Amino acid sequence: MRQSRVLIIGGGAAGLTAAIAAARRGASVTLLEGGARVGQKILASGNGRCNLTNLSTSPEAYNHPDFVSPVLDAYTCERVCAFFGEMGLLTRADDEGRVYPATNAAGSVLDVLRMECAHLGVDVRCGFEVVRVVEVPSGGFDATSEDGETLRAEAVVVTTGGACELLGNLGHELIECVPVLGPIQTDAAPIRGLSGVRVKCAATLLGGVADGGAGGEDAGGNAIATERGELLFRDYGVSGIMIFDLSRYLEAGCVISIDFFPDVTQPELESMISQRCDALAWRTAETFFAGMLHDRVARAMLRAAGVSGDTPVTEVPQVRLVALLKDFRLRVLGLADAGQAQVTRGGAAVAEFVPDTMASRRVDGLFAAGEVLDIDGRSGGFNLHWAWASGIMAGESAARAAMTRAAESDGSSRGSA
Repeated sequence: MRQSRVLIIGGGAAGLTAAIAAARRGASVTLLEGGARVGQKILASGNGRCNLTNLSTSPEAYNHPDFVSPVLDAYTCERVCAFFGEMGLLTRADDEGRVYPATNAAGSVLDVLRMECAHLGVDVRCGFEVVRVVEVPSGGFDATSEDGETLRAEAVVVTTGGACELLGNLGHELIECVPVLGPIQTDAAPIRGLSGVRVKCAATLLGGVADGGAGGEDAGGNAIATERGELLFRDYGVSGIMIFDLSRYLEAGCVISIDFFPDVTQPELESMISQRCDALAWRTAETFFAGMLHDRVARAMLRAAGVSGDTPVTEVPQVRLVALLKDFRLRVLGLADAGQAQVTRGGAAVAEFVPDTMASRRVDGLFAAGEVLDIDGRSGGFNLHWAWASGIMAGESAARAAMTRAAESDGSSRGSA
């Protein structure tokens, strides 16, 4: 029987793992990458360290938990780490459950993937920009490059990241792709002078807010999502991992509410501020928060409350300041820089794929994995985990489908003879 052929279109995280999985199943695999090298985004991930998975990986970390659940059940964090361990990669987890290569270098991850592809005989073709994939009457697919070269295979796995046009041309519904997991641009006036300041806090994205002002007891709004961690003020708005995660839920007209004391209730903070006013009555507003808040944050709070620095502590509006410390609002203008976004939301509609195999429900022998599908997760290794896990599943499934198709074709040929 002739060897079954599988084409992997896209040489990123999902494509490389799909190629390895298909080759291990005995398929003849060709990986097609439009760029000059495979795995370029892997090298840039995790600030060059490659946060490749997370100990807390679960369906709830993704936008379509029911769809990703079978994939995550089959390829847990432990199994993904074992997959890389078989190729010689040692890993370690930090205190927050993020898993990195022991070398702390993303290049190590790409090295073992490339070496495994070479060891398994995967034909890696860089500079092969696939512009068209079509079904052929005899069964299988033709993939044609920008230069007009055509390759044929019994099965195809599409792993082209945010570029999902190939799947659209094959009849799949496409959800508009938008960048997520990036810094958020906000009204800059309330945070003037805060660029570079980091604070531990909670932040809530609010919708249905008529006025995106500084906040307070009666500001209102509907909570869309809340995150806790370290927030970084920038001249254009806010950044940091917690803000990246909030960016997944951005809506038109929303605001960010910052709680600088998330572990303290509002009544407790009111009592704390009252006692502080009594104990430090000799201070002015300019120095009132010294030892409690970063000095630049303190100035921003006073400015928002309309309090001048030389105001005596006895005249500080305690209720207003407490309200601002628990609910300091920034009007959201959108994602700050799409180029900094880690992933895209959108892609091929997941309802048209089978999560147990990553197979298309529309086209027999077609599979997809990674970011080309409408799947995105939290920051912290969840998106790369999805790429590895879905890639392995798609590659194994494509190899089985290709072998079945090749066997059927051989049987038909012998029958006609």
